[in-house]
Amino acid sequence: MMAWLCWLVGACAATTPLPAPPPSAPVVQPVPSLGDTVFGIAPLPPAPIVVAPPPPPVAAPPPSVPAGPAAWRRNAVPAPPAQGRPTITIVIDEMGVATGPSARTIALPGPLTLSWLPYAPRLAEQIAAAAALGHEAMLDMPMEALGRADPGPDALRTWLPPATNLAMLRAALVLVPTAVALNQREGSVASLSVPVMDLVMVELRARGMAFLDSAAIPHAVAFARAEAAGLESVGPDLFIDNDPDPAAIRARLAESEEIARKRGHAILIGRPRQTTLDVLEQYLPTLAERGFVLWPISARVAAATNAGTDASSTASAAIAPLKPTGAE
Repeated sequence: MMAWLCWLVGACAATTPLPAPPPSAPVVQPVPSLGDTVFGIAPLPPAPIVVAPPPPPVAAPPPSVPAGPAAWRRNAVPAPPAQGRPTITIVIDEMGVATGPSARTIALPGPLTLSWLPYAPRLAEQIAAAAALGHEAMLDMPMEALGRADPGPDALRTWLPPATNLAMLRAALVLVPTAVALNQREGSVASLSVPVMDLVMVELRARGMAFLDSAAIPHAVAFARAEAAGLESVGPDLFIDNDPDPAAIRARLAESEEIARKRGHAILIGRPRQTTLDVLEQYLPTLAERGFVLWPISARVAAATNAGTDASSTASAAIAPLKPTGAE
C-alpha cells in the first residue's frame, strides 16, 4: 500500500510542472574600476557635461575692394565742367520709401545726388531708374536719434554690440552697391559716439567711399572721426526744407546761391516732399541761366580733394550760422 502511494505521488510530481518564476530585468554587474580591483576605492562619479554658450555674433569680413579707383570715383556720374562758374550740389535723402515722390525726384533734371534708405521697396529698380537719368547714388544709413524719432529698421545704435552694428552697416551697403558716399538717416545720438562713428568711417575707408555729414547736432564727432580715418568727407551748407513752406524753400535756395558765389560752391540737402519737389521742378531748369553748374557730390569731393582741402573747409565761420540748429 505504501509503495503504491509513493509511486502515485512520484508520477504526479513528474507530470505536473511547477510554475516558472516571473521574468525579471537583467542584472548588469558594474564593471569594476581600477580603484575597485586594485586599491579597493569606490570610483568617482562621471564628470558633468558642460555645454559652452554660443560665441557672440561676428560680422562677416568686408568684401575684397576692387583694385583701381575708390568707389566714390568709380561710381561717380559725369559732372559738367564748371568753367569758372560756381557749383551747386543738391542731395535728396530719405529716398525710396515713398515711391511716388521718389519717382518725381528721379524725373528732375540732374545730376542730382539721391541718398537711398536701405529698407525701401524695390530698391534696386529705383536706383537703376535714377542712374539711367544721370543721378548719383548714396546710402542714407539709419542711425540712433534723439527722443522718439524713429530712424527706421536696422539702425546703428550706441547700445548695440559693435559686431551687430557692423553687420547691419554691411548689409545696408550691399543694397546700394553703386553708392559713392554715406550720410546719416537721423543719427543725432549716433553721431555723438566715437565708437559708432569709428566703426562707420573705418568701413567706408575700406570700401573707398566718402562721407556726407547730414546730422546737424552740436558736439557731433562724425567729421573728426572721418578725418582720423583718412576719409574723404564734406558737409552740407543748407537744409533747404526744414520749413516745408514753398516760400521758405525758395529763400533757402537764394541763400545757397549767395554761398556759392562767395565760395565757389554750395552743398544742399532736401527731402522728397511735395513742396520741395514743386519748387525744384521750377528752379532746376533755371540754374544754368542763373550762372550756376549743378554737380553731383562726387565732383564736389573730387574738387575738395584736388584742392587739398578737408571737411573743415565746409564749416567756415561765414557759413556756419546758415546751418540749421535742429538735429536732422
